[in-house]
Amino acid sequence: MQSVADRRAAGSLGRRVQQIIQQPLDGTEMRQALETLAATYSTQAVDSRRHRDVRSEMQEHTQQLDADFVRALGEVNAVFTDLEASVQHLDAQCSGLRVQVNSALRATESVSAQASLLVDEQRELVMRSTVARGVLEAFTLTDADTKVLDAGVIDDAYFDVLDRVDRTRRECQRLNVEQTAVSDLLVQLAQHEESAYSALLRWVLAEIRVLSRDTPEFSTRLKQALARLESHPVLFTTATAEIASARCDALHRAFLAALVRGGPNGTPRPIEAHAGDPQRFVGDMLAWVHQACASERELLDTMFSRSAMQSAHVPHMLAAALAGVARPLEIRMQQTVAELAAPAAVYRIDSLLGFYKTLFARVCSADSSFVQTVDALAAQARDKLAASLDSLADAVISDLDVQSGLVSPALDVPASLHALLAAAANILRLHEDSVQSHEANSVAALVTSVIGRVQSQVHELVQQLGHLRPYEQSMLELNIWSSVHDTLSAFVSMQDTTSADALIDTLQEQLLGVLKQKSHLPFDSETKVSKESVELFNHTLKAAMDLDVSRLTSRLNNHAVARQVSEHVIQKFVQDYARVYQQYIDSGSDPSTLLSPDSVSTLM
Repeated sequence: MQSVADRRAAGSLGRRVQQIIQQPLDGTEMRQALETLAATYSTQAVDSRRHRDVRSEMQEHTQQLDADFVRALGEVNAVFTDLEASVQHLDAQCSGLRVQVNSALRATESVSAQASLLVDEQRELVMRSTVARGVLEAFTLTDADTKVLDAGVIDDAYFDVLDRVDRTRRECQRLNVEQTAVSDLLVQLAQHEESAYSALLRWVLAEIRVLSRDTPEFSTRLKQALARLESHPVLFTTATAEIASARCDALHRAFLAALVRGGPNGTPRPIEAHAGDPQRFVGDMLAWVHQACASERELLDTMFSRSAMQSAHVPHMLAAALAGVARPLEIRMQQTVAELAAPAAVYRIDSLLGFYKTLFARVCSADSSFVQTVDALAAQARDKLAASLDSLADAVISDLDVQSGLVSPALDVPASLHALLAAAANILRLHEDSVQSHEANSVAALVTSVIGRVQSQVHELVQQLGHLRPYEQSMLELNIWSSVHDTLSAFVSMQDTTSADALIDTLQEQLLGVLKQKSHLPFDSETKVSKESVELFNHTLKAAMDLDVSRLTSRLNNHAVARQVSEHVIQKFVQDYARVYQQYIDSGSDPSTLLSPDSVSTLM
């Protein structure tokens, strides 16, 4: 049997053999170990002894390597010792230099502080210089801009520079104006602006000369120039005044040419060729002026901007341009109106003037000389119309005068009143048919006032006609009232001085008194009916002439009123007669000697 030691040795060897067998041969460490052994123990040097002393050889080899390594480290240590000595030497030198530098820093500390201040000041100055250059570039004109303004050539570049000047000035005003630099910039810009706009105004005034032609043409640059002058009221007013003056002269010449020569090649004919027809003559003149006004308005709309058209400049310019035709128009209108006699013809002129006056007042300022001229002409025409109607009214009053003797026994209305009423009705009819809208009630008020003046004097004048009986005077007044009412009631509401109802009541009382007087009956209740009065009444009633009321009222022009008066008078007479008849019966008289009230009513 094997001993325990042998078993242990066999087991230890077995484990090592097993480890060697299990050890991978392709590993990197194994390969390096095998290569080392191969190099150390070559085939030729291998012998049995060395195989037995592998461990000792390996130890010796390791010792040799360790000795080589220690020797190499000694050399390295010597090198590092020399390096350390050199570093210590350098450190000593650096310490000396550090002491010198600290000494120098302490010596130059004040200089460094001053240099730092100077650097900060330099930085601030650079910043200020940059800001100043930016301000100058933003708020001053460049040399190129100045050359454009000095050249005075009005083109797009000139307008661009003007816009830049205006924009720069507004931006400058937003800054602190108390600063000297900003104030200087504003003064410089103001000088440039004043010089530039003065040159622009001179150019505009030169360009305006073409507007004095009958067919003016202007460039778009003129419109641009006027638009920029709007920001300078004084210069803009000067330009607009010159434009108005040029257009005034042009319209004056054109109006005179239209009056005398007419259009090109005689078409249309001269306006004065129709001077024999006052209405057409006046209408043609006013129509020409209205057309010229519309053309001028269109010209100004094209020439000026929207803001200028909405201001008060354009109406004043338009009125000033039309002032050139005011005097020629006024002279011819006054001559034409002075030669008119018929009220209707005068009214036609008055209506035309009133219509065009309204049109002109819409586009021109009310205080302009042209509108005032048209107003004066309209007032003159209205005065002429009133004078014409007053003349006809005076003729009516003259015909009704007690000394005239023109009132006929038939109580006919004077022919002068018919003429006045015909003229008034014609005027009111023309007024209703016209499109005129100014002072709609003025014509009716004028006619009413004239007719009212006549009616207010009719009663007094008729009462002075001594050759007429009282009831004839009342009937004449009613005839006059009927003529006025029948003629003018369709146009105006006539308010008579003497009420028609009062006139009718008066006439009825007067005619009743006449019938009672001619009947010879005592209608006074205190007087008894005598036989003689009954015989006279019967005789009068049989004659059928003295008690015929319709014969008395036949001279009333209004048959309805005549019939109304006759019926009322007969009815009233029969009522009073019935009282007398009853009194006569009550006295015991024979009823057969006096006709009954029904019989009298039937006979009358």
